[in-house]
Amino acid sequence: MTKLNTFRYRQLQSCKCFRMRKASRFVTQFYDHKLKPSGIKITQFSILSLLAAGEKKTLISLADDLLMDRTTLTRSLNILLKDKLIQQVKTDDARKRVVILTEKGFDVLENAIPLWNEAEEEILDESKKHNFSVI
Repeated sequence: MTKLNTFRYRQLQSCKCFRMRKASRFVTQFYDHKLKPSGIKITQFSILSLLAAGEKKTLISLADDLLMDRTTLTRSLNILLKDKLIQQVKTDDARKRVVILTEKGFDVLENAIPLWNEAEEEILDESKKHNFSVI
């Protein structure tokens, strides 16, 4: 008796988590494609925009704001540090890792904003073409 393609297993494809993760991957790929001329990805754009919008951020506060685990965030921050888009600043507490946007980071973000705006305007129509809503 074959168990492949039974209703029991096909219905798993309607899993809300599966569908949201699929939508998330689609959205990420869409924004990454739009942002490609700027040289950054949407994950990096998110970090830069958070830093540009406010005060100095610790690794912990950034991770909380982005709902990211610290290991993943650290990998992203290291790329931004290497590219000199952010810099680490000294604090009174050496255990805290604080980063700020550099002038180059502001420039890259400024160049990326029109591309991001374009993606913002197109994402809803694009998601409908794939039979899901990003909202």
